[in-house]
Amino acid sequence: MFVIAFVLLMLLSACSSPAPSGPDAARALIDESAAAMGGWAAMDAVKVQQIITAGGDFDPMQAVKPNGEPRVINRFSQGIIYDFENKRMRLTMDSIREYPNTQPVKFTEVIEGDTGMLETPDANGKAVQERLHPSRLATRLRDMRRVPIRLLYTAKAAPELTRIEDKKEGNATIHVIRYKDGNQPVDVHFSSFNKLPVRVIYTEDDPIYGDTLNELAFTDWREYSGVRLPQTTAVFLNGNKVREESARNIINNPRIDAAGLVVAEEIKKQPAVGEPIVSQWPLRRVVMGVGYQDFGREQKVDFVEVAKGVYQIKGSTHHSLAVEMKDHIVVVEAPLFEERSVAVMKAIEAKIPGKPIKYLVMTHFHIDHSGGIRAYAAKGATLLAQEENLAFVRTVLARPKTIRPDSLAGAGSVTPNVETVKGVKSLTDGERTIELREIPNPHSTGMLVAYLPMEKVLFVSDLFTPGTPVDSSNTNGIENAAALYTAVTGANLEVDRIVGGHGDIAPLRDLAKVAAIRGQ
Repeated sequence: MFVIAFVLLMLLSACSSPAPSGPDAARALIDESAAAMGGWAAMDAVKVQQIITAGGDFDPMQAVKPNGEPRVINRFSQGIIYDFENKRMRLTMDSIREYPNTQPVKFTEVIEGDTGMLETPDANGKAVQERLHPSRLATRLRDMRRVPIRLLYTAKAAPELTRIEDKKEGNATIHVIRYKDGNQPVDVHFSSFNKLPVRVIYTEDDPIYGDTLNELAFTDWREYSGVRLPQTTAVFLNGNKVREESARNIINNPRIDAAGLVVAEEIKKQPAVGEPIVSQWPLRRVVMGVGYQDFGREQKVDFVEVAKGVYQIKGSTHHSLAVEMKDHIVVVEAPLFEERSVAVMKAIEAKIPGKPIKYLVMTHFHIDHSGGIRAYAAKGATLLAQEENLAFVRTVLARPKTIRPDSLAGAGSVTPNVETVKGVKSLTDGERTIELREIPNPHSTGMLVAYLPMEKVLFVSDLFTPGTPVDSSNTNGIENAAALYTAVTGANLEVDRIVGGHGDIAPLRDLAKVAAIRGQ
């Protein structure tokens, strides 16, 4: 009896002992995982890999309301060829968009070494080639390092490699290693049951949420020519799914056309304009088929005078409105990212010296319209947002920003001031009045527009793009325009001109024409 009790005690002690930790334990776990995937020799033998997938992209930052159901962006098919030995790849994507319109998005990316090329069809279907944006290139290279068959190689060669404490997920135990990839901390989780990778998590920068957990998750492992690989992958940002795809086929060491993996010499000669920021942000914009090119680049700022002391601030795909009051400035819209807001504020200070920016108005919370609010908060401006967006704004202002510190992160003890809008809120200096009006619409709850009654001017983002023709098949755009027109006419607002957060400046009748399509 004593012997049995002793054995049981020893077993219980072994089961309760802490998991091994440190660099050697990390390398041992990597070796175990490599064996589970088929062994180093089998993986070493894979010099080229072709992966054909189908899936969908989603975006919670394009939902109708914060924390709402993510919008479905597209359904896509994608083919990738990786040439690991020569650090080359070719990615071809063909998608049918569901949002913001139904036009297809097609492109091919070719990466050779540290140079990338983008190929897109023009209006006539002719291929147009250009150098790949530095941030898009850097992010694709990161993704190449974390593709399942390369993940373990990246980990074992990385600096600061160590094994840390196990995690519990329900009844399962997860082994964890940690390392650095560039300036990004990385955790890899392994199943304690079969030692296969469960997920790899990078901490990267996001213009809105700052330090963001970018998780690539692996499921449904199958054998392909002696190597076990996941059939399904998904990308999550801070726990929110933004992509899911399943392999239609994975071919190890296929015959390839090497010429398709070469970047043209004339493209290599083009300058690389911009900062190579590793972030999912540009890729989320790419799959939507919308602008991202100003990310990590020098910002251009142009003023278009709408009325005396009222300016549409352009120079990008996204515009702001600056309104001069007696002793301060009101800015409507802080789009895109920190760098855009910093450049706009600097330009306003030069254009209208001696008057601080007292208020910053956020029209709505979407990914491309809220990324610059922290910069205004750092300068002491009061942020105005519709009340349904209050929790979102406070979350953004409180997020850590250590991967790419911004002005608010460096502002020390600044406590941002946030005020809410419900219905209509007037800002006045006794002479000029700005009415912030909530507009019911299908695009985003908590949407604000800025109405200047004396100037008969309305500033709006997304619901209508002045100066841009609307395709009759763009039901999203037509519904948004109709909602805006209904709100303007229902409130008997005297509007002569509409100033766009996108586009230009147009008369009200242009909005009426688009809204009328809805009833046809």
